[in-house]
Amino acid sequence: MTDPEHAPHLGTQPGPAQTEPTESQAHRATPPVATGQPNGAAQSEPVNFNQYGEGGIQAFNVHLNGDQVLPVPITGTDPALAASEDGRFIPPRNAPQWAHATERLDECGIVVLCAPPGSGRRTAAVKLLRAAGDARLTLFDLEPEWSKPSTNPLPKGWHAGYILDLSDIPEPPADRFGEDLATLGAQLRERGSFLVVLATPADWYGHWAEPTLAFTIPLESPDARRLVESELKALQRMERLAWLNRAEFTAIWSANPSAREARRLARLVNSAPDEDAVSALVDEFGDWHTTVEDLLSKDPKKDSDPTLLSTRVTVWAGALLHGGQRSSVIKAADDLLTRLNVSRDAAHVLTDATTSRRLETAQISRDGDRAYHDKTKQGLPEALLRHLWDEFPTQHELLRKWATDVAADRGIPEEDARLVTRALLRLAVHRHDRAILDGLANGLAGTRRTLAVETLTTAAGDAELGRYVRDRLRQWVDTTKPSTDRVDLVVEICAGRWGVEQPALALTRLGKAAGHKAFGTPALIHAFEELARQRPNEVRKAVDQWLSHTGLESEDRLRRQTLGAFLALVSSDVGTDLILDDAQKPEARQRFVWAWQALLATDDATNATEAHLARWRERFEEDADRREAVLDLLADIFTPPRLRSGLGRLMVAETSTLHPFWQQVLEQAAHRDLASREASAQ
Repeated sequence: MTDPEHAPHLGTQPGPAQTEPTESQAHRATPPVATGQPNGAAQSEPVNFNQYGEGGIQAFNVHLNGDQVLPVPITGTDPALAASEDGRFIPPRNAPQWAHATERLDECGIVVLCAPPGSGRRTAAVKLLRAAGDARLTLFDLEPEWSKPSTNPLPKGWHAGYILDLSDIPEPPADRFGEDLATLGAQLRERGSFLVVLATPADWYGHWAEPTLAFTIPLESPDARRLVESELKALQRMERLAWLNRAEFTAIWSANPSAREARRLARLVNSAPDEDAVSALVDEFGDWHTTVEDLLSKDPKKDSDPTLLSTRVTVWAGALLHGGQRSSVIKAADDLLTRLNVSRDAAHVLTDATTSRRLETAQISRDGDRAYHDKTKQGLPEALLRHLWDEFPTQHELLRKWATDVAADRGIPEEDARLVTRALLRLAVHRHDRAILDGLANGLAGTRRTLAVETLTTAAGDAELGRYVRDRLRQWVDTTKPSTDRVDLVVEICAGRWGVEQPALALTRLGKAAGHKAFGTPALIHAFEELARQRPNEVRKAVDQWLSHTGLESEDRLRRQTLGAFLALVSSDVGTDLILDDAQKPEARQRFVWAWQALLATDDATNATEAHLARWRERFEEDADRREAVLDLLADIFTPPRLRSGLGRLMVAETSTLHPFWQQVLEQAAHRDLASREASAQ
């Protein structure tokens, strides 16, 4: 258990202080030490990197109440760290503004890089922080867990460099937010620390943002050709630099695409088999534009041909279900035609072009019962869907509903439905389209909820969409009366791969979900069991913090969340063992006893709590090593006479005679109660 003296604060206390790095420490990978000191002073202690888990999320402050911001160490495996190295980094095209950003960060302790996602702004932020200040900085991404942006929970460590992504702000911050950022920057500068905020031009405006204008820098992407050259050099592909002089690249250099696209081009050049493939890779980089336009422009030449609309719909359905069964592609195409008010009753279907002709016109080939767009054109299905979203922006809602309903359709095999959800995830990531993910969460229920779990689990770890998805998971369980399906979805996601990778974030959401589920819900028990098995240290710290900050006077919602989470944890053997291992420590034992007593005194928790205690008797009464320790803990739990009715029900649950195990608990509890009253009377 965390030592109470050094337990971190909950609520809106400042984040954990940072240790000052030395030259002997790992390069910018040393995580912060959570001291819980009221003044946020740094504390020089050895740091155990295992506290951060595989996902790098700091495992100390696991909140159920109040705002928090979790520092995520930027380690040597971070692509932005490598891309910001001297000799590889290509600065933004607007050189004067870039120089101004360096000056403003040094003067103000904070700078806002205002640019769209994919412009290379995060790499630029890392580059700025690596050169800032007089000492080597420990670098962190900041993971906000808040209802609205605020500077209160932001860390103020020593010699630290922070990156905070405030893109896609759901609602404007408080009026003072801009002023508070300026004040925070000055405080950080005094500590030799710095903050770089990432924002988009569409969000960073209004009277609240005016105080930040002095340190807000508009950023442009680097020169595309120079960036491609730099990436190829980093990949040790110097012999391919000459390819970039070919005529096929001329239009690309004239367009000067974004940093994200330039890096994608570098990957295509790197993976090309030889120079003869340059034309194909340039076409692929251009999203197969000519091929797509040809596919979507096939007017019928004879009566047996499908209409132009029917052909387009089949092309799009084939892209959505690339590699799916032929029948699924046709079913999806017919469904979209129906939504477009094109009749698909029997007479219209039987007088329309045949399935084979529809697929042939859409240039979809068959491989057995599977349907594919041109396999030689890598990325063509994804390009078709991007083109559909780009060229028909007024139809996004219809298209999202259509695609999600295809995945939810029980008449579509689950394997094909999975192709749809994966295609939609790729589209959502490419377009930064959060509505697609919301549509999947809303539309996939019942047996198809597993597909929503898979999709959102992957999206939660995405570099750009991940923050949004993680925030949505929190929002879904943080409302007063959430949808049952949404809560169940969050529980399943937290019990899986994402929960293991980012246990601190998952535990926060599981704790909030516990407040909306019945005591003893199997899915919640399973989720805590999985995390207790794979992330025992993080679960131990979370439960310790929750119990440390929840008492008789806590608000009902927080108390309900804490008790529900605690019962879910101890309802499995793995969770029970984790708790019993710490029950010999006085502070931890006191918190556990309080939790059990509170559960026994909560009407809708009584049955589930007593059922679990009955299982404890079955498990431990013949356990020579732990029987006495369990009896001792149970005696503490049942010491108050007001709880004896529950003990009485346990004693006669199976037969009319008193069970020796519970009789021993009763005797020890009564003896302790008597001793306590005698001591009080003296």
